[in-house]
Amino acid sequence: MIRYLRGMLILLLFLSLIPVRAQEAGAIACEYDLTGETIKFYYFGDLSGVYTFITLPVVAGFEDAIEYLNANGGICGAEIIIESRDTAGDREAAQAAWDDFSSRDDADVIIVILTEDSELLREQAEEKKIPIIASTGSVKGLYGDNGDDPGWVFAVTPLYEDQLGAFCDYISENWARFGIEGDPVIGHVSWLGAVGEASDRPETRAYCESVGVGYAGAAYFFPGLPDITTQVQTILDKGANIIYTTSLASGPAQVATTLETLGMQGKVLVAGPNWVVDTSVIRLGGEATAGIIGQLPYRWWDELSHPGVQIVTQKWAEKRLSADPEGAFELRNIAYLLAWAAADLYNQIITASINHAGGLDNLDGTAIYETLTSGMTFSGLDGLLSFSFDETRRSPNLTRIGTIEFLETDAGLTPQVTPLTEWVETPDLKPGGADVP
Repeated sequence: MIRYLRGMLILLLFLSLIPVRAQEAGAIACEYDLTGETIKFYYFGDLSGVYTFITLPVVAGFEDAIEYLNANGGICGAEIIIESRDTAGDREAAQAAWDDFSSRDDADVIIVILTEDSELLREQAEEKKIPIIASTGSVKGLYGDNGDDPGWVFAVTPLYEDQLGAFCDYISENWARFGIEGDPVIGHVSWLGAVGEASDRPETRAYCESVGVGYAGAAYFFPGLPDITTQVQTILDKGANIIYTTSLASGPAQVATTLETLGMQGKVLVAGPNWVVDTSVIRLGGEATAGIIGQLPYRWWDELSHPGVQIVTQKWAEKRLSADPEGAFELRNIAYLLAWAAADLYNQIITASINHAGGLDNLDGTAIYETLTSGMTFSGLDGLLSFSFDETRRSPNLTRIGTIEFLETDAGLTPQVTPLTEWVETPDLKPGGADVP
């Protein structure tokens, strides 16, 4: 681990010296000059509980991105001010944060970090006419219990169900390249809860089976459980040669290291949604994570020719790497990257909504909802992350398949997340979705 981190440090210090152009705040033209005004950026989530390995980089990313945006004009000249709340993953604390923020006159849109919070607040968001933007969304949070009622919650990454469908499409066409014995059979080993259990649904089973990918059942565990050998072995005994885990950081790392301990690395494929191909997984699981397959519905840190990635990399190196190299690498993950993109997307959404409403004084949640559902494409940091919603869609539907690789370089063994496909459209696998068999 130390050897390839040293290589990354040398590489990134070099990259930090590359000049990048300053991006104007938002890619949408301002129709109103808001110089001298302030606009609040409200968000809350678990910042001190079991999800801190993901949420603390979100906090750092928001701070760094908002500082950068303000230095480059803010929102049409207005300064962006962050106000956040730590709920420690507690449902009552999340409700209290919502009650407080949603009572503010200037809280026209609120960002939540946890899927569970978007489910809790789905109906309240519609009642108060305040859109919620979530880092990830579930069918329940976005479309209601029956999947047929698109509401006021929007997600910035594709539904986990749709990501699994895209994975099964890829596997059905590329299974031979992995050299694994037998036809592909998925077994789920994942966290208990709204996130971990989201992928394993009747709709995803039916879709994957329709493209030739079998099903071996599911075994769940609490986040933080030190040994998941029983769960992994149970799914292997049922015939799985693909273990799909809808978990973050420690979850995919545990699956990979457990398979290595069992002597099954290379004989069983580890896969999951976008969270499984992340530097947090690599840091926790080391070389056992090589070959994990996941999703890239955004640009990644290693795509250094992309201008948005260059901006994030340089600012991360200037502010974080120079001050605390070890801490900086803990932040250099999917959450920090998405926070940057989300901050610029927020900038664009607010700008477009102010234009639509006829000025800042007329801005409210309804204007933002109308902007979000208008079909307009928003593209954060020159396309680092893009999405478009409409009257019926509440999550993006474009992704790429990616993998974790370890490359021998002059600087040592270096991990890299690599796209395996171009952009593809995910199938629609919510209940009643267009692609459900």
